[in-house]
Amino acid sequence: MEKIAILVDSGSDLSLDYIGKEGFYYLPLYVNLDGKFLKDRIDISPEDFYEWIKTNNKLPKTSMPSPGDINELLEKIRDDGYDRVICINIGSKFSGTYNACKLAEVEGIEVYAFNTGNLTLAQGFFATYAKKLIDDGFAFEEITKKLEEKIEDSKVFFTIATFKYIVEGGRVPKTFGKIGDALSVKPIIKTVPPEGGFAIEKIVRGEKKTLSQLEKIIRKKLEGVKDYYFFISEGDYKEGHEKLKESLKDIIENAQIYREGQISPTLGANTGPGLVGVGFFILD
Repeated sequence: MEKIAILVDSGSDLSLDYIGKEGFYYLPLYVNLDGKFLKDRIDISPEDFYEWIKTNNKLPKTSMPSPGDINELLEKIRDDGYDRVICINIGSKFSGTYNACKLAEVEGIEVYAFNTGNLTLAQGFFATYAKKLIDDGFAFEEITKKLEEKIEDSKVFFTIATFKYIVEGGRVPKTFGKIGDALSVKPIIKTVPPEGGFAIEKIVRGEKKTLSQLEKIIRKKLEGVKDYYFFISEGDYKEGHEKLKESLKDIIENAQIYREGQISPTLGANTGPGLVGVGFFILD
């Protein structure tokens, strides 16, 4: 009988406690703080990361796991008795981690790398879903097919305090960032699987209207949906998190699974502090 493991990278924003509880294997990306390479969520917490940005007024660099990191983890998975592994990877437009896992070859274990085209818990929920399929007795090939069929059903929408950091990270054009900050408007940004990358969903003036628009987007997207996972994440923006949590209370209560937390350092390095995001994974 096949034994299937699940590997998640740190782009998934799953907590280390949850990863341990579910029996997932964790592949951290790196944050480079002035030449010091730190493993995401292992060597540096989200709280310490955002404090570093505010103190230094700049974004750190990030890097993907090395081939050696990946092979070492795959060897451990094999040695733990697994013959197949599903890698739930951050979208390939955000990191080279997916391509590195796809190219990895370790004797004695079959590797399937899944490009979610996504990040944060819109990526992480694929691991939760894959675990459910394994527990329900689906075969390896059936699970990989179902993951691919679900790629359009996991979404995240978020807003940021300033265009400064996302422009520095090369995620939006510089001219757009200058205009946005000059007009004091806030973007609502979404990921665009399966290709990946960011796109502007809407431009809104003022914090109150921005949070209200995020709520409206979620309600519209989930209209008529019965079964879904849901999350709210923030990057040093607890106030926005709490406001959305209150306004979306019924959405949270009806979700099969609800998760919340802070955006990981490797993701926050592209957006900076002052971020709050909401997302879902549709099961219907």
